[in-house]
Amino acid sequence: MPKSHGQPKPIEAHMESSKSEEREETDSPPVPQENEHEPEAAADAEILQSDDWWNPSAPAPDWSEPVTEAPAEDVIPAKETGTADVYFCGHTSLFPLNRALQAIAKEKLTGLLRSSWDEEPIDLFARDGQIVLVTTRDPDLYCSETPAALTDIDSVVVDRARNQQREKGTPFFLTLAREESIAREQAVELMQHYGQELFSELWTAPRAWIMFEKNADLLTDVAEMPGEANVNDWALETLRLVPDPDQPANFDPTSIPAYTKDGFEQVQNLKLISEEARFASQFNGARSVQQIAKNLRLDLKSARQLLFRFLALMLACQHGGQTPTTRIFSASWPVQPARPVVLPRCLRGAVAHEEENSGRRYRRHTC
Repeated sequence: MPKSHGQPKPIEAHMESSKSEEREETDSPPVPQENEHEPEAAADAEILQSDDWWNPSAPAPDWSEPVTEAPAEDVIPAKETGTADVYFCGHTSLFPLNRALQAIAKEKLTGLLRSSWDEEPIDLFARDGQIVLVTTRDPDLYCSETPAALTDIDSVVVDRARNQQREKGTPFFLTLAREESIAREQAVELMQHYGQELFSELWTAPRAWIMFEKNADLLTDVAEMPGEANVNDWALETLRLVPDPDQPANFDPTSIPAYTKDGFEQVQNLKLISEEARFASQFNGARSVQQIAKNLRLDLKSARQLLFRFLALMLACQHGGQTPTTRIFSASWPVQPARPVVLPRCLRGAVAHEEENSGRRYRRHTC
């Protein structure tokens, strides 16, 4: 008799099937509860997406069109407090020291010219293009000796002023004047002398880094100090304090000094001493350094010292000689034709100026 489809299974078979299901549950890892709700979340997302089907999609960016940026005034942040306003900077091998002084005078700058070299940095304060003073935080480098004007002052007072210079950089002569230990006029003279003597060290420094910071607030501590208006005369006085510039390896006594365009005009306004005026009158575009020294009865060392001053001030350059276009100092500058001018009486004589320019030679005599 055939079995009906609705007949229940035997109890043994039911027990075996339940045991196999338990084994499968123990073998398979448990399913997290959050995974059980994933289908529902996906369904809800589909419903939301179907509700927003009518919203327009964001237009894709057109890479062919340039992206517009905010105006520059909105992007550039405001200048932070304490940020240095550097007007110029560079090494003296590429940016001569005299060019920095001329920029201060021409642009009537106010601020600090800092020169960093092997020793403690040297600071030159300028106000409206005038040189106020030169100082450093090393009082021994500034003035290693005891001037005669300070012999009657208590050594404790002088040492305290020196320590203040070491901390703030203020010349200890100025501190003594404010304490009424010395007269103000006497302090000004001492600061001018030792400041120029300190600055003269930079003319022979092999490679110094100079930087000018425009900041009028830097001069508040030296507001009572007068300024030197004639920068060229001031620089020439510092060059006279250079004892003996080292002779460069490429120094050529047979090379010929000649005026630059600006130098030929500026030399007439300088306060030259007798030996400088006689040396300057020998520049005729043909005489060598050796010949000039012979004419003036100078030894070659003295002639080289005088020439160093004109080269450092960029009043003259060195060319010719055994080696073409010989330049013995980094401050030399190319010769340019100058306009005829009238020399002062101290420079009367034959003065010539030569230049090689586009295959033509320019020569000028002024009597």
